[in-house]
Amino acid sequence: MTKCPECGSTEIIPDLNVFTKRAAIATNEINHVVLVDPSRRGQSVVIGFRAAICGSCGHVEFYTRYAADILDAHRKGYVTRETL
Repeated sequence: MTKCPECGSTEIIPDLNVFTKRAAIATNEINHVVLVDPSRRGQSVVIGFRAAICGSCGHVEFYTRYAADILDAHRKGYVTRETL
């Protein structure tokens, strides 16, 4: 994000790591998306994601550099753990 879609500002804070409270305290790991194959519970795809924040209005966008990997897993029938 180089320009905020909400307010039009170019005051963007890019490429921030995203942490959950538990991850930041326990493991210091970046938050991630986990997709699993419901027919084979041992098969999964784990993808980290980042955030960009507008410094003017606070609008937040999450993104990943691995969208193609997520799309490929989705096309193969992988789903997030919560939907199993």
